[in-house]
Amino acid sequence: MSKLHFTAHLYYLDEDYRIFTYYDTNKDKIYKHMHDFYEIYRLISGHVKYSTAGNSFYLTPGDFLFINRHQEHFPEVLDFSEPYERMALHVSPDTLKELSCGGIDLTAIFSQNEFKVYHYPIAIEKQINSYYNQLNRLYDGPDIYGRKVLGRSLLASLFVLLTQHMDTPSVYSFDKSNKNIQIISVTEQYIRNHLDEKILIGDLAEYLFMNPYYFMHQFKELSGLSVYQFIQKVRIDALKEHVEQGESLMEAAQSCGFGDYSNFYRYFKREFGCSPREYFLRKDIF
Repeated sequence: MSKLHFTAHLYYLDEDYRIFTYYDTNKDKIYKHMHDFYEIYRLISGHVKYSTAGNSFYLTPGDFLFINRHQEHFPEVLDFSEPYERMALHVSPDTLKELSCGGIDLTAIFSQNEFKVYHYPIAIEKQINSYYNQLNRLYDGPDIYGRKVLGRSLLASLFVLLTQHMDTPSVYSFDKSNKNIQIISVTEQYIRNHLDEKILIGDLAEYLFMNPYYFMHQFKELSGLSVYQFIQKVRIDALKEHVEQGESLMEAAQSCGFGDYSNFYRYFKREFGCSPREYFLRKDIF
């Protein structure tokens, strides 16, 4: 899918759909707007705080947001150390209405004056990506026989899938009633991006634009762990992944932020009741 540098917001749609990937490297032309069509927004990269339906919340790469007609929305890019990149699928309200039948409302995932953010499991995300890729090839390709029918067929399949999992508990999501839980996923994203560095609570609080003391209190209340405990948990989870991919224990410990192997060894034994090598031998890694 081709990437376009953002130029201006589009307020109308005179076809069944359009699909594209946008990126920005500065704050020009990023402002509040609304439009008369449905939009599926997917964050690809960037440190973003999004505002819509009277609420502001953090997004992490891979998050999907379903924006309703006439629903004001606005991204606040907190830094441009990496490009703000997102994928957008605009869909005609008339098209979705015509494709809805048999008691299935394909517009239901767009809630009026509300928001819900989804982060799909890999299996569902692969299906979504497949539909996106096919829609994009049709959209950017030549005007082939049956193009409109094929496009509508793909849209119907995509929205049946999305509607089917709209309330599935295993699909990670948050809305205005529990939006604070996204602090956990944003914190984990930051830690994973800085695994080989010393991570201070002040760094995390600054990344989230929060007071450090309020951040510590809020995080413990949401996760049941202190920030320090969570940092160590993420480091250990990452270390397990590195070892399972073939790295030695010493290399994995170094790349996951455990600079002193003897301290790491003592910490691991205290947490798991055995040495790292014994733990991974049980898992048949060595």
